[in-house]
Amino acid sequence: MRSLRWMRSGNRLFSLSFSGNLVRLSLFCLLLLPGLLPADNGGIGNVPVERSVVSIRVDSFSYDYGMPWNDPSVERSGGTGFIIEGNRILTNAHVVSGAVNINVKRPDQKKEFRAKLLHIAHDCDLAMLQVEDPNFFQGAQPLVIGELPALSSPVVVVGFPIGGNRLSITRGVVSRIDMDTYAHSGIDSHLTIQVDAAINPGNSGGPAIQNGRVIGVAFQALRGGENLGYLIPPVVIRRFLREVEKNGVYRGYVELGIHSTSTENPVMRRALKLPAELEDTGVFVTRVLPGTSAEGKIRAGDVLLEIMDHPISESGEVMIDNTLYSYVELVDHLNEGEVVKARIFRDGQLLTVEFPARRTNIYDYQRREYEQPPQYYVQAGLVFQPLDANLMRTYSQEWLNNDRSEIFYRYFYRIVSKAFQEKEEEVVLTGRLNDSVNLYTSSYGYRLVRSVNGQKVRNFREFVIRFDRAVTSEESVVVEFEDVNRPLVLRSLDVRAANERIRKSYSLREDRRVRMEKAQ
Repeated sequence: MRSLRWMRSGNRLFSLSFSGNLVRLSLFCLLLLPGLLPADNGGIGNVPVERSVVSIRVDSFSYDYGMPWNDPSVERSGGTGFIIEGNRILTNAHVVSGAVNINVKRPDQKKEFRAKLLHIAHDCDLAMLQVEDPNFFQGAQPLVIGELPALSSPVVVVGFPIGGNRLSITRGVVSRIDMDTYAHSGIDSHLTIQVDAAINPGNSGGPAIQNGRVIGVAFQALRGGENLGYLIPPVVIRRFLREVEKNGVYRGYVELGIHSTSTENPVMRRALKLPAELEDTGVFVTRVLPGTSAEGKIRAGDVLLEIMDHPISESGEVMIDNTLYSYVELVDHLNEGEVVKARIFRDGQLLTVEFPARRTNIYDYQRREYEQPPQYYVQAGLVFQPLDANLMRTYSQEWLNNDRSEIFYRYFYRIVSKAFQEKEEEVVLTGRLNDSVNLYTSSYGYRLVRSVNGQKVRNFREFVIRFDRAVTSEESVVVEFEDVNRPLVLRSLDVRAANERIRKSYSLREDRRVRMEKAQ
């Protein structure tokens, strides 16, 4: 599944992982990145860099959202990591997501060591592991995080790609540094380093080395882009480390929450009555998302001129270290509570505003879930599930084939349309376990629930409670769907009689899995 940005550009981020000698490609999650090639500096001091790089073998749970009541399958995959200060191992989040068992081994070691997950950051695709056995660290030296590399400078990526068990060292060149989408979560965008190097599965989590220091972590590639790989840069790595070291837990990135458009059109600038001294400066604010940092301080219709004392160009860029970046980059790596300073033009006046950086959960439904099993609810053989990124990935092609445009609209335009103000989450009728009680219900398949017995539902938990109440204490259950004129009507007596029959016929141990704490 691609984000809207990918749809517009026509590019697809993809992932590579491996199981034995098999390569797996997927659009939603990603495991990957390059083997890039050896460097002039092969080590740190007298210790070769290769002795601080580790092979990671993972057994992880994988859940089937098409049959959510099934037990998870166990998948075996691999990746790369490297030792940093404090006897910790840094790798990608997608390498260890959903892990139930993690084993690591340095190239100079004969046996594997058991590792445990300390912290995981799905929004920036990083994770930290710990090995309790001190023997694992004998002879190793932690790698040091360096600085952002210059364009056209050589880099070395070290890892364990598919094709063998030995360490691979490959060479590449930095070709671009820019904000881009991190495919593991599918919606988060941060600074990335693009390198021109061959892409090999299994390098995910491996260090990119320049002058003996880590200048990036290999993590994803561009589908259809030959020899294009991406690294997580030092600024993202340091923010992750800073947060877990300070708080003992990773909470996530802050969100500025400003949508804006260019003011390059001179007619637009005249209409906004921007003073002459502000020539070539500022972007027009089109929307401020609720619950984000800028809410209450910046509003639609403002012209954003500066942020963190950096002038913003008409196209929305700021100069950082002699390079132009999106103005969002100046706020992206702040910790929660740090002050954001902005200068705006509003109603003919120049104003300076300050506000604390903060996180928001408004996009959480579009982030893939890795650690939790899928929620579901089965009544009268009808399968209901909450709409989230995992469900979209599972059913998007079916929904396209069945012309369920309402689902796509509610998913992708949930924020813009302000649908989140009416519902905390959408509920979809995703399946039907055939039985006489549901013979004539196929036309309601892949529809969004609006109400149960006349009461609107705001989330999945509320839907389950109201459906249960109707089945047990009311004569019938009436479910209304979005974009459908006629309701689904079931006789409660028939539903109760069918439920036990269906559970036995389809070997359902439970008719539901609901996270009760999610609801308001």
